[in-house]
Amino acid sequence: MEGFWIQLLAVLTLLTLTCSASDTPELIRAVGGNVTFRSPDTDTGGNNVFWNFGNIPIVTVSFKDPSQSRFSKECETRCIVSKSGRALRITRLRMEDAGTYSVNINGNIFTFTLQVYRELPEPTVTCAAQDCLDSICLLSLLCSVSGDGFGDISYTWTVWGQQWERQSVEFPVKKSSLDEPGLLMCTAQNAVSHRNVTVTNLRGLCPGESRGQGMFWIFPQLPGTG
Repeated sequence: MEGFWIQLLAVLTLLTLTCSASDTPELIRAVGGNVTFRSPDTDTGGNNVFWNFGNIPIVTVSFKDPSQSRFSKECETRCIVSKSGRALRITRLRMEDAGTYSVNINGNIFTFTLQVYRELPEPTVTCAAQDCLDSICLLSLLCSVSGDGFGDISYTWTVWGQQWERQSVEFPVKKSSLDEPGLLMCTAQNAVSHRNVTVTNLRGLCPGESRGQGMFWIFPQLPGTG
């Protein structure tokens, strides 16, 4: 019987932790943008309201007559707090602003998680490989974004109307079509932005050429190769 209660207690503890984690709002913003944390409509009881970044106090709202707000040095030029103290706005966000924020209102603590990412620059397309056999070339193109602070990046290729959700793509093309403008576009996307680049000159992108030696290619039929 004792084992049953121990197992039940473990399940209840796990459910409590899961609910607590899901009750923490997660906000995602871009570098240079703004964010506003809003706590539930809770009575302050006439006491002070405390905002923290992690364990570091950043704002204190006092309701003494007259009421006043005190900001930490890092927050004083970029933070705005409502008169009730229940809303905090941070402007000109930086990467180091990411983390956990909390507000203590009359003993009630509400937490928020902030993720801050850089907006993507235009992606770059490079020719990873070109293999030609007779009048057909098999091209391998790679789409990438240089730099850091972007978080997870997803890539989508659009090649003559067909889409692939991947960073690199392979497709066949006639040699005679290498100089023709095509509809090849790569789109890069993260949590706060998306950018795309269009390839207009395949020969300029893949100026070199290797010749297949007894290769047997299997690929879907694409426009320009029939």
